[in-house]
Amino acid sequence: MRIAFIIASLSMGLRMALFSTGHAPEPPFYMPAHLFALVLIPFLVGRAELLASPEASIMQLFREGLRASALYVLLTGFFLYAFYTWMDVTSFPVHVNALVDQAVLAGKDEADARARFSEFFSPFNYASLSFFLMLLLAAFNTLLVTVLLHKVVRPLVRTRQAM
Repeated sequence: MRIAFIIASLSMGLRMALFSTGHAPEPPFYMPAHLFALVLIPFLVGRAELLASPEASIMQLFREGLRASALYVLLTGFFLYAFYTWMDVTSFPVHVNALVDQAVLAGKDEADARARFSEFFSPFNYASLSFFLMLLLAAFNTLLVTVLLHKVVRPLVRTRQAM
């Protein structure tokens, strides 16, 4: 769990640093950092579990990896909501304005387009969608990493301990 908390703190710190320097990425363009974290966390947690208990079952490795990944996703979801609600308050209105301009050029009513886009593009929706999609991705990545740990890393740990 400590690994997930540390990586979540680093991710939040990086986003805050980018925002404070004026180089805040658009909301979807920070996702590769989250994807990297969701691969790294189950690997590090599973490796630590294998080193502590070389006979840990594949289900124990999966459970520990998913628990840590879910903590990362939960912390990130809360952070995203707070970040876009109280800090980067211009990100979504700028995006909505660009979409409304495109809708007006396409012949749509501006008030109707603004209401629809503002309803969908909000900090709550972004944080919620990010939370659920990253949770699904965390489960899938944890499954793949667990199989990798079970088939590749476990034999290495066993041979290392036999020496």
